[in-house]
Amino acid sequence: MAREFLGGFELLVLLALIKLGDDAYGVSVAQEIEASSGRSIAIGSLYLTLRRLEQKKLVSSRRGEPTAERGGRAKTHFSVTGKGVK
Repeated sequence: MAREFLGGFELLVLLALIKLGDDAYGVSVAQEIEASSGRSIAIGSLYLTLRRLEQKKLVSSRRGEPTAERGGRAKTHFSVTGKGVK
C-alpha cells in the first residue's frame, strides 16, 4: 500500500479535529488552529482541506440540526476516522 504524505496544514487540521472531538466544525477548527499555531486561517482554504481529507478517508462529516441563531442552517461537524488517527 502506498503511503500518503500530508502537508503541514492538513496535519494542523487533523490535530485540531482530534482536540475538539464532537465540537469540531469549520469555525471552531479555524479558531483552534489560530490559537495553537498563531496562523490566521482563511475559512475557504480550511473547508477545501477538510474535503480533501474526507476524500482521503481521513476525516468524516455529518450534518447537525438547523439552529435559529444560524438562520435555520445546520453546521457540518467533522471527525477523524480510524485511518486518520493512524
